[in-house]
Amino acid sequence: MIRFFLKILVVTLIGTFSTSAQSLLQYRLKIGDSITIIQKATQNIVRQEQGNAHKILNDLEENYTFKVSDKTDSTYTLAFHFNQFKLKTTSNKYGVMVDVDTAKPVKEDDTEGKIFGGLTNSELQIEMSNSGKIIQVQGAEKMISNMINLSGVQDEFTKQLMIESMKSEFGNESLSHSFEQLTHIYPKQKVSIGDTWTNEYTGDIQSKNTWTLEKITDTVILNANSTLSMSIEDEFSNLLLKGKQNIVVIADKNTGFINEMTVNAEASNASDIKESQNNPTKITSTTTYKIK
Repeated sequence: MIRFFLKILVVTLIGTFSTSAQSLLQYRLKIGDSITIIQKATQNIVRQEQGNAHKILNDLEENYTFKVSDKTDSTYTLAFHFNQFKLKTTSNKYGVMVDVDTAKPVKEDDTEGKIFGGLTNSELQIEMSNSGKIIQVQGAEKMISNMINLSGVQDEFTKQLMIESMKSEFGNESLSHSFEQLTHIYPKQKVSIGDTWTNEYTGDIQSKNTWTLEKITDTVILNANSTLSMSIEDEFSNLLLKGKQNIVVIADKNTGFINEMTVNAEASNASDIKESQNNPTKITSTTTYKIK
């Protein structure tokens, strides 16, 4: 009889330990919480053109702040503001193609600089679930309007063309996809160390991600391996690129927000719709996100 009760006790304890080892990974934010992220990205594009390599380097740096303005049992409302936007694009064929830094004074003839200055004069509203799924983004139309108005362009037809062009990068839907690649890292169910789950990112860059919970202490460490596809379209080509990426996340256990995230990706073209002869193209990139 004693052995029987000891066996029951052991089984009960094992069940208790198994249950306690599972964690519900999610955001636990308070109204008024403010989080500033420094994002840096380096993207190398190499395109073979008639046997010659055209090399393009994009260096991007962004500084932005999320502030919790409201919450429910399952969602958060975040006020989002760009503090700084910095982008430099260089080419071995054309030299410096883009050089923008909103932290510097804008020259009178720098239309591009004026346009991107509109990013820091606008605020967005983001609705996000506890798991980091972006439900909706609001305010992008006003932000784009600010950017166009600051450009100094007077012709209404040209303005409308610029607005439509910028929607693909800075519209509500595009920004929703972009934010989700930073926030949507958690599963809906409880998980234990070593467990895996999947999710997908959509938009211009699409990926199917398999996440693994690596470790929990005062931080949560996650790793994801992904299959990747993206399209690049201009007047000369319409490329479909496929590849892979790896994501490493170190997140705060209490708030759920990342302390640091690193994304390494590479992709090459699977097809070029506009050209009968396929020009090999390869993109490699590293993106880091850190709490300021």
